[in-house]
Amino acid sequence: MLIDVLVIGAQIGLLYGPLALGIYLAINVLSLPDLTLEGSFGLGGAAAASSLLMGFDPVSSLLLGMCAGALAGLVTALLHVILQMNVLLAGILMTTAAWSVSIAVMGTGNVSLVRVETLFTWAENLGLRNQSASILVAGIVTLIFATFLVWLLHTGYGLATRASGLNIQTARSLGIRTEMHQILGLMLANSLAAASGALVAQSQGFMDVSIQGGVIVVGLAALTIGTSVIRSDKVAVGVTSVIIGVIIYRCIVALSLRMGIPPNSVRLITALLVFAFIAARIHGKGTLTISGFEGWRARRRKHVQFLENDRVTTLL
Repeated sequence: MLIDVLVIGAQIGLLYGPLALGIYLAINVLSLPDLTLEGSFGLGGAAAASSLLMGFDPVSSLLLGMCAGALAGLVTALLHVILQMNVLLAGILMTTAAWSVSIAVMGTGNVSLVRVETLFTWAENLGLRNQSASILVAGIVTLIFATFLVWLLHTGYGLATRASGLNIQTARSLGIRTEMHQILGLMLANSLAAASGALVAQSQGFMDVSIQGGVIVVGLAALTIGTSVIRSDKVAVGVTSVIIGVIIYRCIVALSLRMGIPPNSVRLITALLVFAFIAARIHGKGTLTISGFEGWRARRRKHVQFLENDRVTTLL
């Protein structure tokens, strides 16, 4: 049973690996809570499915899906940088719009890809079983994107992007054009989310516009679990941790279903899981150790500082 759960976790989790990388880039690197990623996931799946039905090969369809996601990220970034709209609000609006755009791209709410060649049918034609083909294809795609992201963030451009996310005032004082880094960063993050949507559509053999609903929670769960299990400031370790996090998350979901928990409760389990990991990450050390009065005062100051900073004062 344990082996089956691990295999299912890897099979489904790796499909969401690019999405987790996009959330890591937007939230951990750029410090921008971009919810457009959810809409880009569906938009990428819709663009990939439509291009497959038009006769494009699976790789080109994947790239077209990523282009669609990048455009969604570009619009969000321009709303934020040029119109000075809060990125959270811009993301919500773009995700809402992406639902209708996905239907417009497909011409309907769902399309079948049963008789169409995909990346996964290519792997199956090599003699692999469905499950092995899914792990192989999703694993290779996720590995390529993860390697590219690690390389990019270690270049001079990537270091400037990381500086823009860590402290935008200091980055500007050093002559870094933070706006351009935010725009291109959001485009890349959304293209990764769209790649995940394209992979899911090709894997399941159909595309339904509803697949994007709540998918941002999957990515956030992966980010929370991964960075709680493996803590490090190194980019390569951080990128690896979110991929491990999404596999752990899917393993827990698979185990819950094997234990007889109704599928309708999966989202509740996801939310409780994220709460538990966040609580363990933030309060675990303070709960398990006795650090005296000074330690309690330090935690208290940190708590008050969090409450003072956790505000969205300029939503509009």
